[in-house]
Order: sequence, then C-alpha cells, then structure tokens
Amino acid sequence: MNAPIEREEMEVDVLYVGAGPATLASAYHLMQTCEEQGLEPPAVLVIEKGAEVGDHMLSGAVVNTRAIRELIPDFEDQGFPTEYVCDNDVTYLFMGDKHIKLPMNPPFFKKRGYHVASLNRIAKWLAEKCEAKGIDIYSGFAGDEILTEDGKVVGVRLGDMGVDADGKPKGTYQAGMDIKAKVTVLGEGVRGSLTKQLIAQFGLAGKNPEVFETGIKEIWRIKPEKHKPGRVIHGMIPGNLPKYFGGMWLYDMQDNLVSYGMVCALDAEDPFHDPHLEAQKFKTHPFMRDLLDGAELVRYGAKTIPIGGMDSMPKLYMDGAMIVGDAAGFCNAERLSGIHMAMKSGMMAAEAIVDAVKADDFSTVTLGGYAERYRKSWCWDEHRQARNFHGAFDQGLPFFMMNEPVRLFLSGGRGLIDNLEFHPGHEKMKKLSELPPEKRTKPAFEFDGILTFTKEHLVGFSGTAHEADQPSHLVVADRELCATQCAEEYGNPCESFCPAAVYEMVDDTDRPGKKKLFIHHENCVHCKTCDIADPYQVITWTTPEGGEGPDYTQM
Repeated sequence: MNAPIEREEMEVDVLYVGAGPATLASAYHLMQTCEEQGLEPPAVLVIEKGAEVGDHMLSGAVVNTRAIRELIPDFEDQGFPTEYVCDNDVTYLFMGDKHIKLPMNPPFFKKRGYHVASLNRIAKWLAEKCEAKGIDIYSGFAGDEILTEDGKVVGVRLGDMGVDADGKPKGTYQAGMDIKAKVTVLGEGVRGSLTKQLIAQFGLAGKNPEVFETGIKEIWRIKPEKHKPGRVIHGMIPGNLPKYFGGMWLYDMQDNLVSYGMVCALDAEDPFHDPHLEAQKFKTHPFMRDLLDGAELVRYGAKTIPIGGMDSMPKLYMDGAMIVGDAAGFCNAERLSGIHMAMKSGMMAAEAIVDAVKADDFSTVTLGGYAERYRKSWCWDEHRQARNFHGAFDQGLPFFMMNEPVRLFLSGGRGLIDNLEFHPGHEKMKKLSELPPEKRTKPAFEFDGILTFTKEHLVGFSGTAHEADQPSHLVVADRELCATQCAEEYGNPCESFCPAAVYEMVDDTDRPGKKKLFIHHENCVHCKTCDIADPYQVITWTTPEGGEGPDYTQM
C-alpha cells in the first residue's frame, strides 16, 4: 500500500487561479479598495500555469477601455501597452473572390476609440501594477485539484512536478503544494480544468450549456506601404454561414505588424470542420493575398471563446469560491469583445471580497454580492443586449437573418423570441452516414508554405514547449472508441478540429490493418478545442506541469 504523499501547505486570504485580465484587475481593485477604505490589506496570491505572466494570453485584441478607465483612470499616462487607438473601423463582406465595404459599420463592429493591444502585454502590465500593491504572483504553478471541506471550497492543490510518462516520480519529483484560502477566485480562462471540476461537483451550470468558437490568430510583418495605423477590419463571410458561424479580423500593430485572425463556432455539422484550415484558406482570398504579398509570418496561436451569453453562465459564486472572466462566460460574442467584461467581472468580485473581509464571512451570504453587483452593472446591460445572439443562429440561418434586425434595433436584444434555448455544439456534428457520399472524406488542401502552412509548421510559431517525458495532459477516457466507433461514425474529427496537430491516428503495429490514437501532447497550444468539440466528450484537457505550454509573446 502506497504511503500518502506529504504535501506542504500555505495559507492566504485570497487565492486567484490564473493571471489574466479578470484576476489581475480583481486583485488590483481589491487592494486599491482596501487602501481607500483604510482596511488592513488581505494576503493575496495569484498562481499562473504559464512560465511567465502573459505566456498563455491570446486575443485579437481591440480593447473597449470602459473597465480599465474605471480601474486605473490615468491608464494611458501609466503606460498601458496600446499599439494604436482605432480611428478607422470598417466591415467587409467577402463573397467569392470579391469583397465589399459596408456603407455603414454594424453597431457591434464600431470600434473607434478602442485600443489595439496585445493581451500578453496587458497581462504583464497589470501584473506589475499588482506587484506594486504587494500582491504575490507565482508563475509556473498549475492548479490541479479543488480542495473542499464540508461543501465549501478551501483552496487548491498544485500539480505534482517531476513525474514521468508512466506516472512514476523522477529524480526531480516535487509534490504539489496545498494552498488554503478563505476565498478562491477561478479565472483560468475558457474551459478551465478547476472550473469544470467546481461546476460539475456543485451543480453550478447555467440554464443553457456553454458553447464556444475557436479563434486562430497569426501576426504578420507586412510591407510599410500596406500598413495603416489605427485600422480595424472585421469581415463577414456569408458563404460560410450554412456550414458554421464565424468571421475574420485584421488589426494593425506597431512595427508594421498586423494581427490577423479567424473565428469559427464549434457547432458545425461537418465532422471535418477545421478552424485552422479555414484560416489558411481565407488567406488565399485576393484581399489577403495582396495584403500579405512580401510579408513575414511572426506568430501563431489559437484560443477558444465563450459565445453562449448570459444564459450559459454558471453560478458565479459559492461558499469559498467565485468564477470570473472567460471561465464564467463574460464575453460579448456579437461584438467579439471580452477583455473589458472580464476585467469588470474581476472588479465586481473584488468588491464582494471587500465585504467578506469586513464581515469575516466568506460564505454565499457575502460573496453573493458579486452577482448582485453584476445585475446592476453596465456589464449586465451589455450581456443582456446580446443574450439571444447565439441562440438565434442555433435556430438556423433563415431565422437568424430575420431575427437580427429585430434583436438589434427594435427589441433591446430580445428578437422575435426571448430566452432561446440551445444545445452543446458537439451535438450538432453529423455522422458520416448522414452526409452525402462526396462529403464523407476529409477535403484535400495544398499548403503553399508562403501564405498557408500546416499545423505542424505553425506550432513552431506559437513558442509551445512541453516535456515529452510526463503523463499526457490530454486524457482520453476510451482510446479503443477512437480506433473503432469514432473512426467509423465520424472519421476521427479530432484530427481536424485540433489546431495544433495533437491527435493522430497511426498504424497499430499490434493489430495489422488497424489504427490507434497517438497524442502529440507536446504540440498542445492550450486552446481547449478538443475538450469542447469531441462528439463523445471523452477528451479531458488537464494542466501539464507548471510553466509549460505556449509562449504568446505579442499575442
């Protein structure tokens, strides 16, 4: 019988999991508010699974400054890492080889005055502000398990380090520490592993399921004459709407860089739907081909985005815990905008924590003030306006086209029908037998190595690094299902939807003529697409050793 593992313990007042815009804004606002009210500052710790703060941060990003102005009114004077302020926002319709500039920008794509920025740099900047307030930030430490006592969250266990691929301790083995806290704030981003545990264990799921899209982002250095500071382009691609909901963006950055990206909803019927491939194919459009003529690829990455809206949000609090940012669904899907909502969510959580500190009560009685503040905030108003955005598209394209004008201009976000319900995106995927014969094989595409690149090539531009000799953090509950039922019914869609070539069906040397699943976990860019889009829901994304994963510098 194995002896129990001895673990060190650490106690703090407030523990934040993840160093993103929601948690860092929350920690800063917490300390600032305590200072203003003359309260003794609590002991605050932020843990971050990336090697450095910002390493796992990726967004478009064109930032609505409403939240940062509330948090730090003179943020510009304090060196907020703005690339450019948008002064030229346009929307194009891309149809075939043509593109048409809309005479009026749709209200959800009006971005003038927004700040084009790198979320990686925003996180680093916020972390510096937090550390100046006395907040400890431990990078390279991944939360592995929620700690509970008597139905209350009491902290987080960090992941063990120095474990080999067979799960045995190596010479460098170090048991993960238990960090105990009066309140634990989960801001892990989309589909966070601890957030999943918490929602499942305590029944915190919202009215509608969570639904998502995958964003593919590339940074290119273009010719100076093609660079236009302050330009923000959004593109709608009507030809894709019957297949999936999505679109593109293009934002100019400093040093002749542009941020290019494609978002694709993860509710496509096609089992071979591939967000990476859609992003590559779009670069062959004459508009993109001209822009990228003579350009150099600099960075690549991928991230999932919550698009279900307010009815998909989990309960935001429970005894000893809160959920903020993307982990809680704070994103305005119609505006493709979430950084400001994430920051505001963290600020509202901080104000509830201040109440808890005053009362020395970290139960739902005081932490529930977070939800009350949300319901009285501009964040609620914005979320409510967009509440039926995804639900309308889930009803089908004809309904969506009829509903959008009513929802946007006549009914305050209601549309033709309110409180639209929908299903998890993976349930929309059709089996091969349900498709016409010509759609039952994966479409071929020739990557030219100039504008378009394979997943394997692009992973090299994400800075991703994982130790090969460790257990795969991508846990597949039934690999035999992959080789048999999934291969027959869906054609192994994991090989398509993963944007980093993590999943591959290879020849099974033990069973000639058969295939088996091989997982290239060292390629993983931590986007969580697999955890979301798998039709059988047998893939679980967990945290690898702390400090591993992508390096999204500039992203």
